[in-house]
Amino acid sequence: MSLFRQLFYKQRKFYDDDFDWDNYTADSYHRRLKEDVETEFRAISNKGQLSFDAETGHVTSHGEGIHPNHQLIFEAIGQLRPETVHEVGCGGGDHVANASTLFPDVHVTGGDRGQTQLELALQRHPQLKGRIGIQDITMPFSTAWPKADMVYSQAVIMHIHTAVSHFVGLANMVRQANDFVLLVENNQCHNFVRDIEALFAGGHLAWDTLQIYRMDGSGGARGILLAREAQDLPRLTSDVEICEGVKPSMRRLKRAAEDSARGLFGFDLA
Repeated sequence: MSLFRQLFYKQRKFYDDDFDWDNYTADSYHRRLKEDVETEFRAISNKGQLSFDAETGHVTSHGEGIHPNHQLIFEAIGQLRPETVHEVGCGGGDHVANASTLFPDVHVTGGDRGQTQLELALQRHPQLKGRIGIQDITMPFSTAWPKADMVYSQAVIMHIHTAVSHFVGLANMVRQANDFVLLVENNQCHNFVRDIEALFAGGHLAWDTLQIYRMDGSGGARGILLAREAQDLPRLTSDVEICEGVKPSMRRLKRAAEDSARGLFGFDLA
């Protein structure tokens, strides 16, 4: 992409996702995976390299460490004990494969909007054939998407800023989930708590009850858990709480405010 096009792309309104998804190929993803994850952490864990302690609720990696975000996802599965789990934006399939290895009794699936991403996932994890498929979470909800007790995303919704697409994605995740939605994202990229509360108050979420919690992993990562039933976890009432202690990014916070302002919720009579 030329310098002019890059500058133009950065200034587009209502179409400024972090990536041009049509050009976000498996090569692009693989390069980020190699540079951002695999230089410090083990991305693929074989049987016996991860273990879950039900008493502490912690996941231990034997040998090389795993990324704190991934550790949080696995600990959430172990603590919440869903029978089925679905990842939105599964990319190279590592989380789906690792969770399936760690929790063999849990049926784990994944979706991604990129065909080349799924091809990369099958190259890395051939055993995922039949468990992953094309899914654009910003499309109108599809009954073909697999329902799951727990639906989660990791560094996916944070990159979506086109028009009101992140609202659509959040509403779709709730509709796809029976009991839990876990968001492991950069919490400054959207006003997640505020936006989710507005979606629920406006009648845009499929659940009739909603609890919002902060979920911390033993490796230091923090996530936002949406639950249908009460959980023994710290409740979240604001985005300030989930971002506590994190150095503010004024650019991200400004864009988050702009994204929130585009939402029109419910049906206020004229």
